Amino acid sequence: MIQLSTKPFPLPRPMRQLEIAQTELHLWRISLEEGLSGVDQLHKQLSEAEQLRASKFFRENQAQQFVVFHAALRDILSRYLDVDPAEITYEAGEFGKPNIIQGQAGQIRFNLTHSEELAVVAVSLGAEVGVDIERIRKVRSFASMLERCLSDSERKDICAYQEADRFHQFLRFWTHKEAYLKTIGVGLRAPLDRLTLDLQAPESRKVVNHFDFFPQAPTVRLMELAPCEGFVGAVGSTHEDSPEIKTFGWVSGR
Repeated sequence: MIQLSTKPFPLPRPMRQLEIAQTELHLWRISLEEGLSGVDQLHKQLSEAEQLRASKFFRENQAQQFVVFHAALRDILSRYLDVDPAEITYEAGEFGKPNIIQGQAGQIRFNLTHSEELAVVAVSLGAEVGVDIERIRKVRSFASMLERCLSDSERKDICAYQEADRFHQFLRFWTHKEAYLKTIGVGLRAPLDRLTLDLQAPESRKVVNHFDFFPQAPTVRLMELAPCEGFVGAVGSTHEDSPEIKTFGWVSGR
């Protein structure tokens, strides 16, 4: 299980460029609450479209967290691209997965996720990536969610646990499925009950069945995350071999 760093990344801003090898997978942990102290400055790094989206939140705290999250993403990506964070431009894939516009990115790939006050960004070189985290909590309409999101065998796995542990186990399946679908660029448009996972299997064999046919190349590796206490998570990648994991903690102004 991958433990995420809680320490701020120590690279001084004038030396922001960061190297990443094709055999590596970098994971950045972002505390949205810690970034709120610099939210006004971070707001200036966003695009006009992102600033407009931030203005449409009804709750100020949610708007501020959005600003921190997306400014942090720009700051992190700028370390690999050696450009100013505000200069980064995104384009969407066929199903909406964000990418850095060609000509800026080279082979840099990334994905992002957040749950409440915590966010994670995954970065790779050449390999596709997907990441998801969730705070462990009571799941609303639990019986309905089991039917909609899990296959028959997965529901049996959930029912084997004590009732108090079932929400936790369901969220493990949820994060692994979303990380997988984000890796292949489909997202939650795909029916989750037709995707079967074995969370006890090795990282390259966790996908047992994908929409009634076995997964074709490239194989997606699914790795479990421990973002911090009270959260579960997963990250997927198309690395040919198990990637070397490096973790960092992002702090505003570092």
